[in-house]
Amino acid sequence: MSDTLLVKNAFVVTMDSQRRILDRGYIAIRDGKIENVQQGKPTGFNSGRVIDAAGKIAIPGLICAHNHMYGVLSHGMPVRNPPTTFRGFLKDFWWPQVEDRLGQREISAATEFACAQMAKSGTTTFADILEAPNSMPGALNTEASIVQKSGLRAILSFEASERAGAKRAEESLGENLRFIQKWNRKKGLLRGMMCTHTLFTCSTEFLQKAKELAAEHHVGIHIHLEEARDEIDYAMRAYDKLPVEVYEEIGFLAPDLLASQCVQTRPEEIKLLKKYDVKLAHMPLSNCEVGGGVAPLNEFLDSGLTVGLGTDGYVTDMFEVMRAAFLIHKGHRQDATLIPAHVAFELATISGAKALGMGDDIGSLEEGKQADMLLLDRTFPTPVTTENVFAQLVTFGSGNLVDAVIVSGRTIVANHKVRTLNEQDAREKCSRVAARFWEKFDRVLPSH
Repeated sequence: MSDTLLVKNAFVVTMDSQRRILDRGYIAIRDGKIENVQQGKPTGFNSGRVIDAAGKIAIPGLICAHNHMYGVLSHGMPVRNPPTTFRGFLKDFWWPQVEDRLGQREISAATEFACAQMAKSGTTTFADILEAPNSMPGALNTEASIVQKSGLRAILSFEASERAGAKRAEESLGENLRFIQKWNRKKGLLRGMMCTHTLFTCSTEFLQKAKELAAEHHVGIHIHLEEARDEIDYAMRAYDKLPVEVYEEIGFLAPDLLASQCVQTRPEEIKLLKKYDVKLAHMPLSNCEVGGGVAPLNEFLDSGLTVGLGTDGYVTDMFEVMRAAFLIHKGHRQDATLIPAHVAFELATISGAKALGMGDDIGSLEEGKQADMLLLDRTFPTPVTTENVFAQLVTFGSGNLVDAVIVSGRTIVANHKVRTLNEQDAREKCSRVAARFWEKFDRVLPSH
């Protein structure tokens, strides 16, 4: 017998190709997939489970195209002499004080809390990068066991680089490879992809080896690209080329390459990224926090590049990230016409799905796709209409509105409560582990 679910009487934002908005719509789900989305009363669908969504807004599940779950452990870390440059942030703080000190206990606690928070605030799919060279082997499986329990859809990867030496570099490629071989064949909610860091932590020979492994196992690659000027300066010194030009020269650019950050990307590089149909992930909030700059999002979109949004582990609530993408570029360019609300919402839904290579399966509410969706409280202080719903959601929405979360037809959040994880236990565990983690790090960083 098939498993069926009927969501009726909802205000439905489909994000299909016509961007349909149904004032009193229904969504019929069978065996985890959407069978029908229409206006009015359902016909010909006998459901064992029914959700009356009167007073609710149904939207596709939000998609985080770039995340670091372990980042939560650094929230609020007390640091004296904080780094003033991006390179200093990495060399003096992030690498030695955070990443190099992560073990599987820390990874487990951060993953459980991050998953609970993502689920509760409406993220149903995320692409995560783990950067912890001393946590191997098995760090990705530690994450996976918790993500699987959460019921979220995820792509997990381990950041491979040569910054911690040749032995760790090989181990990091192997960590990705073992995870891909174990999880991708299961065709469930979890899968892996290859991941490398940047040109200033990876030789071209190492990058080409990662590329060969990814091609052999039919997976894409996730990278950081031009998060600040440092990578550009390095590439010009080492190769007399811009970073994207170096990547083209070594045959790295491809449609299954996901490049995150892209803050300092030049016009000539944008043309190359488009030529090879590279996918991008934009992090408007974390880019500001590290002083990297403001990415040329409008130029990316005008060129036809596929762009998703990411939290970068800096925040959890994708509504905050949408709002940042909606506002920051207007202020930066002094142009209120940039990044309309419906575009910001698109980046967190269907465009994010396409960026992750999952556009045929998720990102919109339409027939044949996986039933990944949210039900939001329609409790705005002003009316939500078909004309203003994107402005309301992007400008004034938040994860606190999320009443229910459904992933592949399974309800993992109901009545604002996460069903699959114990949120309070996860928070308390994360706090205990973070406190111990903080006790052992050097709060006084080198002064340059």
